[in-house]
Amino acid sequence: MKKWTSKFLTFVYLAIFLYSGFALTKYFYTYYETSKSLKEVQSIYEKTLSTTEKQAEVSLTSTEDLLSQYTIRPQFNELLAVNDSIVGWISVDNTKLNNPILQADDNDFYLNHNFKNRESRAGSVFMDYRNDALDMSRNTILYGHAMKNGTMFGSVKNYLQQDYADAHPTIYMDTLYEGYDVEVFAAYETTIDFYYIETEFNSDEDFLQFITEVQARSTINRNIDIGPDDKILTLSTCNDSVMSDDHRFVVQGRLVKR
Repeated sequence: MKKWTSKFLTFVYLAIFLYSGFALTKYFYTYYETSKSLKEVQSIYEKTLSTTEKQAEVSLTSTEDLLSQYTIRPQFNELLAVNDSIVGWISVDNTKLNNPILQADDNDFYLNHNFKNRESRAGSVFMDYRNDALDMSRNTILYGHAMKNGTMFGSVKNYLQQDYADAHPTIYMDTLYEGYDVEVFAAYETTIDFYYIETEFNSDEDFLQFITEVQARSTINRNIDIGPDDKILTLSTCNDSVMSDDHRFVVQGRLVKR
């Protein structure tokens, strides 16, 4: 009996060891795959952006020509050839946040698909399906996983610290049609009970009331006034890259066209 029990325990320990090894391998592969994918898409975007800047001397004969040629900004041409669900790019200086923005018909697909629409545990940074990059809502929402190596939205939680927010006051967002400097004015941790992902508001009063509540929740003070004519960007991520629970880190900023 003791011999049988010993063999059984050995089997159990071996199974636990093998499962742990598999889980650990899968964990590290996720980060390897994400890093490789990000480097690829960053290379495409940066190369195209550099080329378009060198071609700035292109002459156009009329306003109609200007509007028709630049309905979609040329730095996105190569990316759209890879995936026409790309709607923009987001970055923050001196961080690992430097990603394309995807958008699907729901808020589920890009939770676990990369910019090539291949399955990936890290997913993508993506825009809420209710938003429109051509006609920005009062509140445009971007989602992304909080990766532990700082990629994707892994650095978003750092905005809860005043020193970090002061050092990184501007988020840069380029859509297919416009470029924006996003002036960070609020950062906080919340649960999904607070509906911070409302995209449109019935009135100016409702919007300003929302802003007041956001600023009351914020752990930072950026002294940025938000008026009824302003539009904002919201970054939302879970507070853990693996566990998906009710808690979210949220950063919000005012959109300012460049």
